[in-house]
Amino acid sequence: MEKKGGKMRLGFSPAISQKSISRITSELAKMKIHRWVHLPFSRIAYQLKLKIRGWLNYYGVYRKSEMRRLFKTLNQRLYKWVRNKYKRFKKKHWYYSLKHLQGIAESYPNMFEHWKYEGFRP
Repeated sequence: MEKKGGKMRLGFSPAISQKSISRITSELAKMKIHRWVHLPFSRIAYQLKLKIRGWLNYYGVYRKSEMRRLFKTLNQRLYKWVRNKYKRFKKKHWYYSLKHLQGIAESYPNMFEHWKYEGFRP
């Protein structure tokens, strides 16, 4: 709220709401991406491509940066997938699977739709 000309005005921020973020996060949890160990990484990217593109086009029109928390959650799901897929990361700290995912994102920056934008990579 701001005071302008003696009148109180409500501000409006056309960014993604917390309610929408929590709804999408719960949808990601229901998808159980971390259990898709039978699929290669490129196939997971293909499966999520339309969903991510839709979220970016709908919620990210004005303030794409507000979606950072949502894509951080998605990246956490992806490095959880890395831990479940590869035995060498299973008993190590989660940081090593994150580093592996960062290496993949650096080598293939266009694999996931949200990785194409700066700040959304792991």
